[in-house]
Amino acid sequence: MENSRQLKKNSKMKKFVIKRIISLFLVLLGITLLCFFLLNLSPIDATDAYIHKHMMPPTEETVQKIQRELGLNKPLLERYFLWLKNVFTLNLGDSFVTGKPIAKEIPICFIRTFKVVSGAVIIMLFSSIILGILSFLKKDKICDQIIRALTLMGMSIPSYWMGFMLIYLFSIKLNLLPFIFNDTPKAYILPSISLSIPFIATYTRMIRTNILEKFGEDFVIYAKSRGIPLYKIITKHILKNSSVSLVLLLGQNIGNILAGTAVIETVFSIKGLGRYGLDAILSRDNPAINAYVLIIALSFATINLLSDIIAMKLDKRVGENSLL
Repeated sequence: MENSRQLKKNSKMKKFVIKRIISLFLVLLGITLLCFFLLNLSPIDATDAYIHKHMMPPTEETVQKIQRELGLNKPLLERYFLWLKNVFTLNLGDSFVTGKPIAKEIPICFIRTFKVVSGAVIIMLFSSIILGILSFLKKDKICDQIIRALTLMGMSIPSYWMGFMLIYLFSIKLNLLPFIFNDTPKAYILPSISLSIPFIATYTRMIRTNILEKFGEDFVIYAKSRGIPLYKIITKHILKNSSVSLVLLLGQNIGNILAGTAVIETVFSIKGLGRYGLDAILSRDNPAINAYVLIIALSFATINLLSDIIAMKLDKRVGENSLL
């Protein structure tokens, strides 16, 4: 009987994952198509941008030659389906600016962005859990008020300004960390901190609120009556029950974190994915823009799917609601 229930649950899980993958594919299809149309509506022509970038004479003959070389003389839908066909063979085209295959440029940039984002997530989770617990333990005292004030400041201060302040303090004044990005582990510390600060504020407030809400529930009262120490009640019971909301919130916020990398990578001169996308937009590099949008959308959708699956594994109730 138990085995049949488990098999039924596994079957539902597989169906859920398949449905999400299909919806992921449709979302990516819609986003890339929209990106193609929006680029076509832009007042800046890609051919003019290419000619200006390469300092070529803007004659009619040159324009027509460039359009033929770049495939810009074809109808929009034909260009889109040709690009889509190439994507399935991992051919993202060549950059208008560098002339190099984008499939070779993107992985290098993606690895750097992945390091920044991973560092930011680790710092964010570690700091917010400690601050959230401390804020709860010192509820309405000076320590709690200071933490709440700092979280409010963290949510209000722009990440680029925080980045400049961290560079000034730790790189220029104290000379502890590199001022110029050199792709060493130390070079990722300040970018990760800058990117994590606004999210530390959000998670700290959420953890504090969750602990306060759950502290009066029956399972906590029962744990206290058994003489279990407070730190064990918080870490092994309350935080365990709050882990689902933490995972789901992280999945929802990953889009904001990825979007923030463009600013942070510009401040710290990191040639990551965000900076790559920003440079592509400024230089009107259509193939690079399309590749950037595809990678960001795919990353966001995949992490959302993974966060849902992890939440379902952590709490069966989430799984039951999702599998209906």
